Amino acid sequence: MSSKYKRVGTKTSSFGSPGRIGHDSTPFYTSKLYEGLPKEEMVKYVENPIRKSRKGTYGFSRMGNCVSLLFSLYYGIFNIVRLVKTVKCKLEVNQQERQSILETISRFTQACNDALEIARENKIWNTYKLHHACYYSLKEKYQLTSNYIIRAIARVTTKRQRKPKSFKGGSIELDKDLFSIEAKERISLATIGGRLKLKLSIGNYQRGLLKGQKPKSATLIYNKRKKAFYINFVLEKEVPTPFGGNSVGVDLGINNIATTSNGLRFSGKKAIHIRKHFAKLRQSLQRKGTKSSLRRLKWLSGREQRWMADLNHRISKRIVESCKEGDVIVFENLTHIRKRMRVARKQRLIQHSWSFSQLQTFIAYKALEKGIPVIFIDPAYTSKTCSRCGSLGSRIRHSFFCSCGYRNNADYSATFNISSRGHALLVGALSKSPDVGSTDKPAALAVGV
Repeated sequence: MSSKYKRVGTKTSSFGSPGRIGHDSTPFYTSKLYEGLPKEEMVKYVENPIRKSRKGTYGFSRMGNCVSLLFSLYYGIFNIVRLVKTVKCKLEVNQQERQSILETISRFTQACNDALEIARENKIWNTYKLHHACYYSLKEKYQLTSNYIIRAIARVTTKRQRKPKSFKGGSIELDKDLFSIEAKERISLATIGGRLKLKLSIGNYQRGLLKGQKPKSATLIYNKRKKAFYINFVLEKEVPTPFGGNSVGVDLGINNIATTSNGLRFSGKKAIHIRKHFAKLRQSLQRKGTKSSLRRLKWLSGREQRWMADLNHRISKRIVESCKEGDVIVFENLTHIRKRMRVARKQRLIQHSWSFSQLQTFIAYKALEKGIPVIFIDPAYTSKTCSRCGSLGSRIRHSFFCSCGYRNNADYSATFNISSRGHALLVGALSKSPDVGSTDKPAALAVGV
């Protein structure tokens, strides 16, 4: 039955109703309600074409540009490369602040050990499940803030080759809610006694790195030997995209710490002497076993490592400074080399104290700051292959001989082989288009250690 009264609406009353499919809403948007608002403007869409190379394939004609593109794909999105750097700063604290921080570290360590015990008893190594198993009990027992309990659980579930029997006090991992950098070189740190405003004892180097930065994570460390507190800020820094096509081989060793194909060589005689000196000193003090000798051993702890780290820093700086724009640093992949090599008993001390990994790490991050890529190659027969004819020769101590008449220092000859293998890997990586969907990295693009 039809309605007696006919529904009469305005021009815009049907806008928004279910039957608006073919509705013209122009009168509504041209009414006084929308009067004076900026109108849409048509913008011309321009797309930059990809230049076609001479070979008929789309891409870059220069090998260096292709390397840059590949490294961009594996480092981030569209040439955005970030370098993670740690800045160590000393904290100035009074006696009251010192006690509050020490008590916080002590309770945090005890919470870690309790969480570790619960994880072992119940065989729980998943962060989410362990959180539900012990979060409230740990928070009630130690009266720490939520973030400290979460950090303690995360420390237990961190993947390691071997789980520790127990955690020793001395450090705390901090997130952005547990600390913050404030004006006048001060930080705000959460403790069991409330927020503490602590002054940083830093120099111009740290000031330059921290300027304009807002770190999201840090590590609070207590040095028992110096009885001082340090905080290591984790900073992210944008660096140039790794770019290069000219390979520079770097051969690492014991007699020569590092030898490069561009003419640098760093002798290891002093490092060997220092290693033997500290080993003899430790052996002598351990035999005595007196209180004074134990105090001396404690004083010596870490001194050898600090000396070697300083030497590696200086060597890595020289190597990176010697590289030009467009170079690629090529290393041998020395992972598990100690298991593969057999040496005499007298040489074991020097062999097992060889810090090649640390030197590679220092060179890698310094090179990344300058936009220089670092790649790794298979080390097999690099020091026994002739860099001129490619056949196997003979090595007698530090000299290399080949049947073709070529003769050179064995380390220098190895650097040329490392460089040529790195170049071959780069060409091989560029001959195939990168599989962006794949999670596996090509061997030539394995940056870092």
